[in-house]
Amino acid sequence: MGQKVSDTVVIDATPDEVLAVILDLEAYPEWSDDVNSVDVVSTDGQGRPRDARFDVDARVAQVDYVLRYDYDGPADVQWSLLEGEVLRQLDGSYTLVDRDGSTHVTYALEVDISMPVPGFIKKRAARTILDTGLKGLKARVEST
Repeated sequence: MGQKVSDTVVIDATPDEVLAVILDLEAYPEWSDDVNSVDVVSTDGQGRPRDARFDVDARVAQVDYVLRYDYDGPADVQWSLLEGEVLRQLDGSYTLVDRDGSTHVTYALEVDISMPVPGFIKKRAARTILDTGLKGLKARVEST
């Protein structure tokens, strides 16, 4: 079983503006230091990413994986791991709630790796991914 983490942040933008940055997967390397590249492999009927291949610098190794994206209404994005050599699980979600012109973003993540690593190290890695993702998302949205 993976390590579960979640956190929230308020972004000074509308949910539509935040969602536009979240869905622009191929731009992630511009604002996420760990992401080298993202290729959208397929899209859904609304043109949103469905499957995407990521190349990430995980500091101890280069990690490649494919995520499958699903959408629950206009303000809830979920993903799950389709394939990856180092990862056993990488499930997550962004939930966006409008707060009078700002957006309350909840980012939840569950991560498990295939290498034998103590649980506290896995938890720290999951927390780092989460913190980096929220800070980068906030900075990117508020700078556009």
